[in-house]
Amino acid sequence: MMKPLKIIWIPVLLLSACNIFPTQAAQPQSVLTPYVTLSPSGQIVPTETATQEATPEPTLTPTPFVHVLGSNETISSLALTYGLEVNEILAINPQITPKALSVGTEILIPYIKTAAEDEGESVSVISAPLALTLSTPDCTPTAEGGLWCLALVSNPLTESATGITVTFALKNNAGDTVTEQAVPPLLNLLAPNESLPVVAYFSPEIPSDYSMSATLKTALPVDTTDPGYTPLEIKVNSVDPAGQSARVSAVIPVQAADSGIGSIWVALVAYDADGRIVGVRRLEYKPVTEGEEGQAIKVYVYSNSRDIQQVDVRAEAILSEK
Repeated sequence: MMKPLKIIWIPVLLLSACNIFPTQAAQPQSVLTPYVTLSPSGQIVPTETATQEATPEPTLTPTPFVHVLGSNETISSLALTYGLEVNEILAINPQITPKALSVGTEILIPYIKTAAEDEGESVSVISAPLALTLSTPDCTPTAEGGLWCLALVSNPLTESATGITVTFALKNNAGDTVTEQAVPPLLNLLAPNESLPVVAYFSPEIPSDYSMSATLKTALPVDTTDPGYTPLEIKVNSVDPAGQSARVSAVIPVQAADSGIGSIWVALVAYDADGRIVGVRRLEYKPVTEGEEGQAIKVYVYSNSRDIQQVDVRAEAILSEK
């Protein structure tokens, strides 16, 4: 007998968190994006913001949902279950690694087939994104022939946003898309009047006369009944810029044993003297629930272009699955 699917049905679609970004003192659980430099190269085209399409008749439109991964389930088995292609699921879950999934992981299902649909048509369950703003992408080539690109997503609204993804599209001089990536920002929550960088790396070969665009793909309101994440204040003791690098010393506070926090993300954003972002990094730590001094961390953020003058340090607590 097949084990019934475990599905959470929610009124608003939630995008699952990702486990990503060397430190000393407290050792991070995982690491990502070592640095990004931002001297423009190639032609940058204006940023596009997704616009809402005409709303179809509401008959048989499916309720948005997140699939909670069960035992022995894989991305391939989910694709088969929902009548999708594997790439269709991966495209809106850029934060997941198919070979490193665990039971309880929340997988976003982009759309499902309905009995009333003909010729294999499908119904999207992704609504138009919140009206966040997105900067023009800023790119620079790397020594090995790749390309780092960054865009800044900002929240002018009165509510926090989550489930944010931005699609970077690399095009050749004929305007044809060579490749594209859908990536989330450094943290899951974007509070009102705040901004977060979104970074993508494109491996060689890069067209000599390329253009890059960025489009806001998803941005959802926070589910106040089960947010999944919460902002976390950490104590920054010192930020020591030294040209192409900067060392940050900070303390992550002790968490209550019943706080429900499973991990803590610390994001570092480095700026040059002109206020331009020249490096980003994110690290993940396990929470400390004993003692009084907290968790001391010392970590570096790097730039491969202009000297670092200041570093913005933010943190976020990731709540455990219930």
